[in-house]
Amino acid sequence: MGILGVFATALSLSGAAVASPIQERAVAAKYCDAANPTLCFSEWVSPEKIAYRVAVPETATAGSFDVILQIEAPKTVGWAGIAWGGVMTNNPLTVAWANGASAIATTRKASARTYPQPATDVTYTVIPSLTKANTTHWTYTAVAKGASSFGTTKLDPASKSVSFAYAQAAGAPSTPSDPASRFSIHNSRGKFTTDLSAGKIADFTALVEKLTKAA
Repeated sequence: MGILGVFATALSLSGAAVASPIQERAVAAKYCDAANPTLCFSEWVSPEKIAYRVAVPETATAGSFDVILQIEAPKTVGWAGIAWGGVMTNNPLTVAWANGASAIATTRKASARTYPQPATDVTYTVIPSLTKANTTHWTYTAVAKGASSFGTTKLDPASKSVSFAYAQAAGAPSTPSDPASRFSIHNSRGKFTTDLSAGKIADFTALVEKLTKAA
């Protein structure tokens, strides 16, 4: 059961600036941050122009390792989510949205195709300088712990074809400042694969320390 139903039965209730518009990527590719050239991700861009970017330590092996996650979306996107295991059930879901001039994220989980509840499987250390919202886009960037290993699933950082899934909606959460806020049913969703090896960072720990301390 994939995230082709993720958030679909979810609810019965009701960025940083970029130099040019985000373009859809049918295939994931390497993307490096202009202000931090050593911060490179494996990037996939959805048809809705939402960029999902993942960076991993160069020395990581399949199992538990930290991940830098970045989601950049047009301001018209109320929330955007990623399923780390490529399916809705029994794996962590990260859902992010704009909150004023910034953005926040929440971890959700569901054991069936029901509204995903707040969970603690994945925790986040926000990178403030890369987490912003303006009149055109919002961007959420954080170091995620717990996203690479859950249950019997372990992400392989050497793999060129790791399965993920996404969903998004135009409607904003009912209380944007609250990570536990309820959010609406998705408007679109899908699956994608990405080459995690394209997002390997040599001095991952040092870069994370630098970025998380930056004002």
